[in-house]
Amino acid sequence: MLDECCYAVVMAGGAGTRLWPLSTRECPKHLLKLFDGKCLIELTVEKLKGHIPDERIVILTSVHYRELTQQILSHLPPENFIYEPCVRDTASAIGLAAAVLKQRCASATMIMLTADQIIEPADRFNAAMAHAARFLESHPEKLIAFGVEAISANTQVGWQKLGKNEDFQDCEVRTIDAFTEKPALALAQRYVDEGGYCWNSGQFAWKAETILKEIGACLPQAMPLLEELGAAWHTASREKVLSRLFPQMPRGSIDYEVMQKTDRACSIMLPCSWEDMGTHAALIERTGTKQGANIVSGEALAKGTGNRILNQTDQSVVVACDNAVVVVANNTVFVGTPDTDMKALAESVARQEPEN
Repeated sequence: MLDECCYAVVMAGGAGTRLWPLSTRECPKHLLKLFDGKCLIELTVEKLKGHIPDERIVILTSVHYRELTQQILSHLPPENFIYEPCVRDTASAIGLAAAVLKQRCASATMIMLTADQIIEPADRFNAAMAHAARFLESHPEKLIAFGVEAISANTQVGWQKLGKNEDFQDCEVRTIDAFTEKPALALAQRYVDEGGYCWNSGQFAWKAETILKEIGACLPQAMPLLEELGAAWHTASREKVLSRLFPQMPRGSIDYEVMQKTDRACSIMLPCSWEDMGTHAALIERTGTKQGANIVSGEALAKGTGNRILNQTDQSVVVACDNAVVVVANNTVFVGTPDTDMKALAESVARQEPEN
């Protein structure tokens, strides 16, 4: 069991637009029960069992998913859910969680987890989390970004350029000499060719006080707001203050706004398999079965090669082409390719749909 000042913070505020039409505004990807009757956020929380108790697992999500999230994770204390009243991306959301946890424990360590990735096996994952927590006790000024082996020129992840070894006996800890979020293909390929780089897994660890200082240095307009939010959190005015101040927080991700700018970042490698369920292809490959040279999830007949098909209806679906991504769900049929910009497409479709 990790130290009593260690908290797991599960980031689950995204709308999951890249998985539209499977993921919707009412039920984003991390709440879809696609994995033997369980959803991604359940799998994320389950792998912490025996390492971090329920009372120190914090869920950071949107107010729009309040009821569904609490229903799925009903074993967690209600006070452990932090609801963002509007979208401000991960830098402001993490700042809010840090301000809240610092009120609980002045020396709080935050193990930051994403709710849309599958990392296995759990014991190796938890061992890496424990190493990070111990490292931060002797190096509280550092920010840890967990790395995974780079196996391709992936342009949808962050990349870490690994530097010198830090002084730590439990595992290898390397400085991050440069952090590049979602590089262009040519740059990602250069990283592969040069070596000495790894992917960023999206999981982090740091002291609440340290990440607040870094957010303050990179986004100074956020600090007065976070200080007031922290001070009001355990008072009767919490909701009023949150509704008033959080919309004033700056937009931006922790990757672009802090990790690309800081000189405090270190890397610990995850000796695990790592799958980001952020694309249709990744999800179908995880949940589907091979049908010739295609992969199918649900009932469908696939001809051709290289197709990824997901059908969540009782309709007949037949695909007779090559290299297509087909999703049939929620009264919508999507046909595209692995290169389709799903976020832009989903946002374009949403602008044309009437509000409920």
